[in-house]
Amino acid sequence: MNRKQFAKYLARDQHCPCGCLGREDTYIPQHRANRGIGGSKLLDRPANIIVLCAEVNGLIESNADLAQQARAYGWKLQRWQIPEETPIYDRVTGEWSILDNEFGRVIQQRKAA
Repeated sequence: MNRKQFAKYLARDQHCPCGCLGREDTYIPQHRANRGIGGSKLLDRPANIIVLCAEVNGLIESNADLAQQARAYGWKLQRWQIPEETPIYDRVTGEWSILDNEFGRVIQQRKAA
């Protein structure tokens, strides 16, 4: 992924959905459904990639409890899940959103006021 592509993800996501509100230079792209080593480039589409802070990215790959939470929030997907149909939860905004392949997001449910 080049800088121009990453800038589009960052513009869409604006922060890590974990709520850390870290610095922009700590954000990295994360495949929601793992592509795997040498895996299909079809998983490199915008609905399957979110911006996470480096700490959460590492923890959801190494900590079973956080990996389970990431799956519940749609940050990580099982192979059978479809990124365009599986919402993500943003702990900062309290919103559930569906990501599309045009670097957009459609809010499905807002936090109660």
